[in-house]
Amino acid sequence: MNNPMHIIANFLKNLAAAAAARLRLPGLPALALMLMLAPVQGLALAQGPAALATPPLGERWFGIYFNGERTGFVHSSITEIVDGYRIESDSSVKMAGLGFSREASVRESYFVNRDLSLRSLDVSQTIDGSPMKLSGEVLAKTIRITIETAGKKKVKTLKKQGAVYPPAALNLLPLFRGTRTGGSLRIAMLDVESVTVKNVNFTIVGSEMLDGTRSMHLRNDLYPFVGNDVWVDTAGNTLKESVRDGWIETRAEDESDARKYLADAAMSKKDMILDFSLVPADRAIEKPSALKRVELELSGFPDNVPLASSPVQKVERTGGNKLLVNVDNSPLKAQPASPQGVLPDMKQYLSATDRIMAADPEIGRRKKEILGGTVDGRAAVEKLVRWVADYVKDTITDSQTPLETLEKRTGNCQSHARLYASLARAAGIPTRFVSGIVYAEGKGFLYHSWAESYVGYWLPVDPTFGEVPANVTHIKLAEGDSPDDMAPLAGVIGRIKAHILKLDY
Repeated sequence: MNNPMHIIANFLKNLAAAAAARLRLPGLPALALMLMLAPVQGLALAQGPAALATPPLGERWFGIYFNGERTGFVHSSITEIVDGYRIESDSSVKMAGLGFSREASVRESYFVNRDLSLRSLDVSQTIDGSPMKLSGEVLAKTIRITIETAGKKKVKTLKKQGAVYPPAALNLLPLFRGTRTGGSLRIAMLDVESVTVKNVNFTIVGSEMLDGTRSMHLRNDLYPFVGNDVWVDTAGNTLKESVRDGWIETRAEDESDARKYLADAAMSKKDMILDFSLVPADRAIEKPSALKRVELELSGFPDNVPLASSPVQKVERTGGNKLLVNVDNSPLKAQPASPQGVLPDMKQYLSATDRIMAADPEIGRRKKEILGGTVDGRAAVEKLVRWVADYVKDTITDSQTPLETLEKRTGNCQSHARLYASLARAAGIPTRFVSGIVYAEGKGFLYHSWAESYVGYWLPVDPTFGEVPANVTHIKLAEGDSPDDMAPLAGVIGRIKAHILKLDY
């Protein structure tokens, strides 16, 4: 695994230029800049790595951190194929410093030989808002690459001498070659941003313990002016990468923790994963709020992710990782306007939880203030939804408690939904927190949270946008607000696409 090195390399290059400009120097001497950014040297031990025969198969997750703050993620996998391996990676990162920023979302797929040398590639990347697609194959003396950008295609032929390797294989090669401590290795790597062949030099610092794990400490010259330190375990799994002694770090993470972060970040619509988490649609939807019914197909939906239905949403699997989804709000008009008694199994939808604070005195006070003497269930729901939408400004923030949302008057869609659910449950209206995707004009489907309240029937409402009922582009994928409840979202983010079948206005 390797982090999105071309993004970080160019960020560092521009950051160095920005630093020189801030210091009012026409160009900071290279030696001085190297001294400023030089990494602390690791302790080299006497051992060297044993040569690996095969790469570590399976999936791996990583977080990217800049100055200690999480700023991106990487998800990689290695699968064995005939005569080689398929190495895939999804990553997204956004970094800013000294007035300069860089953001990118990259999907890479490489077919490699048994020695990890490149056979073919398929890369999609959006860098600072500019999308580019690459596809290509390795020939005897060249690499032929088709570049698609701004709707135009061109073919670029790169000359090569010997084997060329993909970025995702970089950290494995010193172990594959069995390079000894103190030894060096020169690798020809395909740089997929500049579409060039770039030489990268590795040295083996030595064997070290990292967080209780025996690892090999490697160093390369991938980034300008600074060393890139890498720690891999004896099986070849990357444990950590560090630029300038932890200034920028890529750290291996537990899958469940990584997926939880990914789901939370998608719901918060954080810039670093917005491109990655966007669910593209094959055509635009005009005036989604005016729709009465939508029928669409979701492709790429994993078999192990459960389906979510509701009285307004019907879902069925049609084979080949595809779902047929039909959302129709029209039957709601024929429903009674007030609850016909609370059903016995509604207790869980009236109870307080750690993040739906229906029993808190301040929530109770606000509920009375908003509703006054309103007794009709549907009318109470409408008052609460519109109050939350008006009171809380929609912002890209981390999720917070309903009490924090009341105090700050800002929050993301989860904050809106949890505050609304707290108020509704405090008012005796059974309410459940739901999540999925919703259409955003000019973009596609974004991940989102809203609610469903029982008023004699389950009524979908959106307290972020003030919609009662929520418009029919709200596609429910999960129910509940706990990390376990929202786990299905992490299984689909970055995988699904939408094909619009029918729109009824």
